[in-house]
Parts: sequence; structure tokens; C-alpha cells
Amino acid sequence: MTSVALAGLAAAGVAALVDWFAVARGDARLERVAKPLVMGILIVTVLLSDPDASRRSLLLAVALAASMTGDLLLLPPERFTFGLIAFFAAHLAYLGVFLLLGPLHADRAAIGALVAAGVLLGIGRGILAGATRAGMRRPVGAYLAVILLMAVAAGATGSLAATLGSWAFVTSDAILGWDRFAAAAPGSVRDARARRLAVIVTYHVAQLLLTTAVLAAA
Repeated sequence: MTSVALAGLAAAGVAALVDWFAVARGDARLERVAKPLVMGILIVTVLLSDPDASRRSLLLAVALAASMTGDLLLLPPERFTFGLIAFFAAHLAYLGVFLLLGPLHADRAAIGALVAAGVLLGIGRGILAGATRAGMRRPVGAYLAVILLMAVAAGATGSLAATLGSWAFVTSDAILGWDRFAAAAPGSVRDARARRLAVIVTYHVAQLLLTTAVLAAA
């Protein structure tokens, strides 16, 4: 991995720490800057690390840009449906990245598929039930399908960073989905911040690991 890539990943990690601090403190103004900054740094890092603009790097940049769009849409005033669409596009781009990272290993894909089935039968069922009551079963169901397919493909590459990153992404969105559609309302401001912090920490860890996996492969 190049020095540019390492420096960019380190800078994105620092920005993520600042955002976690903002979420923990309930500092909305700082979060508005720090949250999209993480993705912005990662996008620049990817583009500078691959001046020849390979298809894999361009798809990764698209995935990160779609994620940054989703980040902005989920900041107050929240536009959840549009944010869901943005992250749906991000996972499609990530799926393309992992297909280009191939060859994919059938045995690892089978293990990933079993884990994905467990997620659907477990927390996914509760999220879908709540989404149905909210009139959002189809978009939420489609989103669950694409993020789990992305995670299976990431694991099938054989990359540990890609595997851990993809399932960290699933964890982040599972917490978010459960909190939105299935969990009881938080009992206090502190509880609400703790839930948001869990979502954002796992999300940033996911994005950093996925970007690391692709840059390391290059």
C-alpha cells in the first residue's frame, strides 16, 4: 500500500474519531462537518492512490460518494427514504468492486450465505415486520437483500479486511434498522446517543476496512 493511501486512511480515521466525539456529545454542528469529511477524505485517498483510474478504484469512489450522500441525507432534517436509496447505490457499487477483486471462492461464499440467512431469520425478521407497519417493507427488504449480497461477495474474495468491513456494515445497519423499526423508544437522551454512537462507530470501521481491502489489493 502506498504512503498516500496510508496517510489518507489515517486522516479519515482521525476525522471518524472527531465525529464519534460529536455524536457522543450531541454536537450537531460538529457532526455536520465531521461525518461527511470522513467519506470525503476516503474518496480523495482512493483517487490519489490510483492515478490510472482503474474500474475498481472508480467503483470504490462511487461507493464512497454514494455513502457520503447518504450520510448527508440522514443528518437532521432526516430524509430517510432518500438516504436508503443512496446507500442502496453504494452497496451495488461495492458489489461491483468485489466482483472485480475476484476470483470469488465458493466455500467462503457458502459460509457468507449461511450467515446472511441467520441475519435475515434473526434481526432481519423484526426489522421487516416493523418496516411493514411503517409501509416500507419493499424498500427495506430490497436494501437488506443488497447489503447481505454485498457482504457475501466481500467474504468470497478471501480478503479478511473486506469480510470484516462488510459485516461491520451489516452490523451498523442492523442496529439502525432495529432502532428505527423494532426497538422501543430510548428512555433518555443518553440512551439515544449511545445507540447512534454504536451505529456510527461500526459504520466508519466498515468504510475504513472496505477501503483498506481494495487499496491493499491494488
